[in-house]
Amino acid sequence: MTEMLSTSTANLRAVPQLIRERRWWLLPLVLWGIIVALSLELQIDKIREQSTQVAIEGARNMFRMVMLTRNWNASHGGVYVPVTPETPPNPYLEHSRRDITTTDGVAMTMVNPAYMTRLIAGMAASDGGVVFRLTSLRPIRPANMADDWERRALEAFEHGEKETMGTEPSPHGTILRYMAPLLVQESCLACHAKQGYKAGDIRGGLSVSQSYAPVQAATRDGIRQTTLAHGTAFLLVLAVSWGLLELLRRRWFELAGKMRELEEAHGQLLQSEKMASIGVLAAGVAHEINNPVGFVNSNLGTLKTYTDELITLLEACRTGKATEADFVAVEFDYLKTDSADLIRESRDGLERVRKIVADLKDFSRLDQAEWQEADLNAGIECTLNVVWNELKYKAEVVREYDPELPKVPCLPAQINQVIMNLLINAAHAIDERGTITVRSGHDTQWAWIEIADTGHGMPPEVLKRIFDPFYTTKPVGKGTGLGLSISYDIVSKHGGRIDVSSKPGGGTTLRVNLPLIAADMGR
Repeated sequence: MTEMLSTSTANLRAVPQLIRERRWWLLPLVLWGIIVALSLELQIDKIREQSTQVAIEGARNMFRMVMLTRNWNASHGGVYVPVTPETPPNPYLEHSRRDITTTDGVAMTMVNPAYMTRLIAGMAASDGGVVFRLTSLRPIRPANMADDWERRALEAFEHGEKETMGTEPSPHGTILRYMAPLLVQESCLACHAKQGYKAGDIRGGLSVSQSYAPVQAATRDGIRQTTLAHGTAFLLVLAVSWGLLELLRRRWFELAGKMRELEEAHGQLLQSEKMASIGVLAAGVAHEINNPVGFVNSNLGTLKTYTDELITLLEACRTGKATEADFVAVEFDYLKTDSADLIRESRDGLERVRKIVADLKDFSRLDQAEWQEADLNAGIECTLNVVWNELKYKAEVVREYDPELPKVPCLPAQINQVIMNLLINAAHAIDERGTITVRSGHDTQWAWIEIADTGHGMPPEVLKRIFDPFYTTKPVGKGTGLGLSISYDIVSKHGGRIDVSSKPGGGTTLRVNLPLIAADMGR
């Protein structure tokens, strides 16, 4: 149960926090909401602006139509219409032929541009549409006196404004107002010259007013539609994004589980490779230890025989049974010399065993699992002693150490593992008997260990794959293909690299380059 919980926890930690914890998903969703809200606000402002611009453009068109009508009237010097209650004579028009009678007795009155504008405005107002009127700061007709909004507009025209627009409350709701100036033309001077106007002066303006309710209704419809569209887009993206995040989360957990399984399998393979290396070492070390232990055991047996003879002689002397023949039978000079030789040989054998055990300890560095400033030459030497049984029957080992090689920051046991793998590979590359040269050296940035053999070498297609996991040229069951891959990983974690050169029949040289400054990635 503890192991299952540990695996589950490891799988959780392998998944990024942003994917693992759903609360982090709210951040992009909130950001998406802000984007949608900003877009909605911009669209609403645009709809309002466009609606207002459409209404204002309508007012401009009305102004243009009225001006065309006025210009047509002015170009004809006014027009005559029958006098009716709706079109009585214009009391503000001073003209000698304002009123005439036709030959058939119909009373006619002149309608000038201003009077025509008022008549058309009255018809438009009675129809419930747009309201427009002439206005001036100095009107001839009192009813044309400007109101407050119109007065501000007329004053603005005198300061160079070309048109004025805006909204204003009224008893019947908000109204949209538009006004543009009326310029004095030559045809206008007949009536307005007496007011001191000249051609080109601003003598007033034409004010156009219309209800703002239709514009507001159209704006509300547009806002409603764009709000619905934005809301739909927000919810759709929210649903799709959440679903994709859930799918991604599930897939990531599955991937984390597969990666965990792969790591476990890789770890088991690495352990298998280590056990295989230990098996090779164990056989070699056992052989190296058995030789001195064997002759120490033989020497002890001989010494025991000598000791038994001496004890028998001493016992006979003690009891008075010893004879001269007993003393002659014991060759004291030989016994003295041979015993010393036996003891010396036994001590040499035990020293050999002690040295092998010490080299094994230095090789594994079990008490130095942390980074150390290591002597690479010493590491090479102890590794050679450990794997000597693998080398001595295949090659002569030539040592070319750099005596000034500085200590290198590393994990010594791992570097020893790399050296061992390269040495064993070099031995396996030699078919009968050859030479393995072990060198060390350094420059200002790097220290290196170089292992060169006189073996059969490698063709290019093999050379480019030697660091691939599980790749081996050995027969099935003779190797895992992980030795060089493990070595490559170890050196890479130390911030170094392995250079290799080889050619068929020309041997192989591998150089392990390690930085003299510890790599952060390995700490």
